[in-house]
Amino acid sequence: MCGICGIYHYRDARPIDQRLLRSMTSVVTHRGPDDDGFYVTPGLGLGMRRLSIIDLTGGGQPIANETGDVVTVFNGEIYNYRELRATLTAAGHAFATATDTETIVHAFERWGVNALAELNGIFGLAVWDASKHTLVLARDPFGVKPLYYHDDGDTVRFGSEIKSILCDPAVPRSVDGEALDLFLTFTYVPSPATAFSGIRKVPPGYALVCSPGGCELRRYADRPPLPLQDCDEELIVARLRDLIAAAVQRQMVADVPVGALLSGGVDSTATATIMSRLTDEPIDTFTVGFGSGYRLDELQQARATARRLGTRHHEIVVSADEYKEFLPFSVWHLEEPVATDSTLAYYKVCELAHESVKVVLTGQGADEPFAGYQRHLGERYGVLYRALPEPIREGIVARIIAGLPRNERLKRAVRSLGTTDPRRRAIAVWSVIDSATASHLSRRDGAPDLLAAGRLWEEEVRHLDGLSQMLYMDARLALADNLLMYGDKMSMAVSLEARVPFLDLELMRFVESLPPSVKIRRGRRKYILKRAVASWVPEDILRRRKVPFTPPIDHWLRSDLSIYLRDTVLGPGSACRQFFDDHVLEDMVRAHQVGREDYKRILLSLIVFELWHQQFIAPSTARLRQSMRLPTSTRSQRP
Repeated sequence: MCGICGIYHYRDARPIDQRLLRSMTSVVTHRGPDDDGFYVTPGLGLGMRRLSIIDLTGGGQPIANETGDVVTVFNGEIYNYRELRATLTAAGHAFATATDTETIVHAFERWGVNALAELNGIFGLAVWDASKHTLVLARDPFGVKPLYYHDDGDTVRFGSEIKSILCDPAVPRSVDGEALDLFLTFTYVPSPATAFSGIRKVPPGYALVCSPGGCELRRYADRPPLPLQDCDEELIVARLRDLIAAAVQRQMVADVPVGALLSGGVDSTATATIMSRLTDEPIDTFTVGFGSGYRLDELQQARATARRLGTRHHEIVVSADEYKEFLPFSVWHLEEPVATDSTLAYYKVCELAHESVKVVLTGQGADEPFAGYQRHLGERYGVLYRALPEPIREGIVARIIAGLPRNERLKRAVRSLGTTDPRRRAIAVWSVIDSATASHLSRRDGAPDLLAAGRLWEEEVRHLDGLSQMLYMDARLALADNLLMYGDKMSMAVSLEARVPFLDLELMRFVESLPPSVKIRRGRRKYILKRAVASWVPEDILRRRKVPFTPPIDHWLRSDLSIYLRDTVLGPGSACRQFFDDHVLEDMVRAHQVGREDYKRILLSLIVFELWHQQFIAPSTARLRQSMRLPTSTRSQRP
């Protein structure tokens, strides 16, 4: 893993400001504390910071091909690099290192931009082709690794993190009003937008191709799912087992120690079990909990799994006070406003893991393609609700649900279920705030184009059923711009590489071809996955209700963090008061704290926005210093 950045003056090839390039590189030192590297030629400068994982001595970047006219800086891992290397060597390419990075330049030399479709891995990369004066910026098919850019029509600046781009004083710092509305709707900003005006994300599975003629986004991962014809369940289970085991084995390849993040759930338990069977020595496992008898805490289940597997187990507990202390720090590293309440817990468990290993495997990414969420049940069986007579559905039921205190998820589900268009249903169920409340809250004229969130991929899935469409979009939108976003930023904040075997390209191609009938069976979510991992996961875990990886933020906002909420969101001079209606803000805070409504997602979004605005839009020297200060580590504990 690395942090990459660069500048390309694609119109006039004027000299690169090397001092600026070094600043852009050094600001992401946490992503790669082991080494740095630079490539500068007229009009182009590339920089990188390296976290050494494979070929520790020979894998420094930038890396070029034999003739030096194709050069790359690369953040991520290519898991099929050995197979690619064999193919390219047989075709006459000569390799100078044993690193996976070098396969990229030779693949580009042979196949051009089409090489991206051959890479099974996680990556944000830049490839310079000197013979064509072309710079390609690309992000992996599921957006595990981030990549940002700013294009002013003359120069493109890019980086693994926005902080690199903001090092250039020519880049303005201002809020994108429509992106802010999208953030309040979804709790994250969908690709390709960010909350910064003019700064964009390369979307998952896309490449930004820049040449003297300008920059253009191109889709390279454009293989729409083809529904599986042979649906013999036993064959599916056997194939899934093989693919999952192969994905875990591929992603254990490293020249440094590899551990596992372990919860009490199916996905991480299966991953840790396969890892334990593939190694002779005990693996290290890491778990976070929330203490104080919190009913969704998974410490006990994770301990039991660790004992069964004989792992070296480490755990940590997060409190409300720590949550408040770490919020500004997490916002600084997230760079985009992302209001997911598990970011800090994820950071703490990554910090814990960093004390023992350099790489961890996680269970992230299984719920989206295998239908693991409540919203997937609604999509699978929503046709029954839509079969009710409209006066009952839109009248009686809607009024009863709307009148219930709290029950935010249920209200959201009912708003979505009556919609016949699968795309609009998905948008409705993803929206944590209804359009009426959003319009009252925002001071901006006009409503955001919510359907734009899925427009990048909608043509690829029109031929699929409603659930398959939702799962496909989940894996490239909600997953990439929310869970994987904080997964990358929080792990790299402590120089830890987090891998996601359930998003292995070969595995996902098969999973996305499976019909809804094997993903949800008789109301049981992730049915086929649970069958496939049954020999690796105890029955009590397979049958246990899904536990979200989340702290008790709802309770904290009404108790331990209630004063902090008011001081942050409603304080004099707050950005929230500038962008949102004061009276609506007051009403929402009051309604949540007295238990009349469940606004925790919106209120957390407002806190995150306020901290983000302080640090990135209207920063002061003192605030920046405080934001960048690393909090005191909590030492690992063994049960």
